[in-house]
Amino acid sequence: MEEVEISKPKIYSVSEINLNIRKSLETNYSNIWVEGEVSNYYFHNRRHMYFDIKDEHSKIKVVMFYENNKNLLFKLEDGLHVIINGYVSAYEKRGEYQLVALNAKPVGKGALILAFEQLKAKLEKKGYFDKIHKKTIPAIPQKIGVATSTGGAVLRDIISVLKNRFENFNLVVMNTNVQGPDSSDEICRAIDDLCKYGADVIIIARGGGSLEDLWAFNTEKMADKIFNCPVPVISAVGHETDFTISDFVADRRAATPSVAAEIVVINKAETVENLKKINKKLRDLTNNKIFLYKKELNYLISRKTFRKPETMLLNFWQDFEEARIKIGDSIRTIIENKKRRLEEYKQHISKKDILRSLSAQKITLRNVFLRMTPAFKNSLALRENKLKLMLKNLQERSPVYILGKGYAIVYETDKGGVIKNIDDVKIGQNITVRLKNGVLLSKIISKLYKGIGLENGNKN
Repeated sequence: MEEVEISKPKIYSVSEINLNIRKSLETNYSNIWVEGEVSNYYFHNRRHMYFDIKDEHSKIKVVMFYENNKNLLFKLEDGLHVIINGYVSAYEKRGEYQLVALNAKPVGKGALILAFEQLKAKLEKKGYFDKIHKKTIPAIPQKIGVATSTGGAVLRDIISVLKNRFENFNLVVMNTNVQGPDSSDEICRAIDDLCKYGADVIIIARGGGSLEDLWAFNTEKMADKIFNCPVPVISAVGHETDFTISDFVADRRAATPSVAAEIVVINKAETVENLKKINKKLRDLTNNKIFLYKKELNYLISRKTFRKPETMLLNFWQDFEEARIKIGDSIRTIIENKKRRLEEYKQHISKKDILRSLSAQKITLRNVFLRMTPAFKNSLALRENKLKLMLKNLQERSPVYILGKGYAIVYETDKGGVIKNIDDVKIGQNITVRLKNGVLLSKIISKLYKGIGLENGNKN
């Protein structure tokens, strides 16, 4: 019987089988679109994105590397319904297959609309749109800054409106791209430059366009620049129906660039006319007030009180007389009551009781006097000594005592003022010298300045 040779089965290593599975998956599912809901979203180190995409019955792991997710306009988050484009591969180390995402689109909304809504919600939560942060636009700015493309009709419209409203304006224009991938950065730099040039207000403007055309004004960088700008910013982007993130963050939103020019400066002719009307109104109000005050003054002057003021005194005198009579009657009543009570007291007090009480009081008074006499003498002696010291101090400090030591007080004979300085008198002037026991009438014949003689008032 012939023997049949049995072939040995091929044995794969784990690495080999995982590698083959990865190659097979990447070959058969090299470019696919998968629709589902995002869950377990994780943004590792703000570079690579890891999440699951699921439907009602199953799910698959997804990885989106930095090179692909950096161009996403919207933000992936849990619960978002999306379509993922990519290829299926396997992570060999763990033997797990996954979808490597190359691109993603939201379902039901465009990527730009979703990105706009997400950024708007984020900035609103941070308070970027709150009125409390809005700066006031100056009525007559000294220098107006504009960031826009100088090649379009926007700048011509702004200048035309400014000329019509207030012809002597000062305009600084920064030429920037308002569309394209680098336009947002250019506009931000223009805002910084306009601040350095001393602009009092800044207009960022461009004409209408699609959402893609206006995207430079919908970036988070643009929002941060406007919010932190120390100068008031007016956003004039697109047409009246267009809204951008810059419109919400700016201190003022203008429906069009022309409207921004109307906002940024007052209408000179209208303002002058309004000032004239206000001036006339104030003048009329003042004249009316003066007329009313004159009328009131004439009324007061015509009153009897001003024509015959003595009538006021007569009224006061009558009141005085009535009060005097009432007070006199009250005093007499009080005296009568006191007399009556005194008579009642006399009837209850006997002469013997009074003599007995006086005798007792006399004895008490004598005892008190005997006790107080020594203390009184001591106190008197102390006070006498203190008085002598005070008299001595007063005597030593008195002007008379000082004059007794040979000093004198010099007065001006005419005015009587005390002469304290040699420059207070003139040669030939009469003076009075007071000594201890009398007065000398003298006349200045010469003056000495610290021993140097003067003749006729001139220093030698």
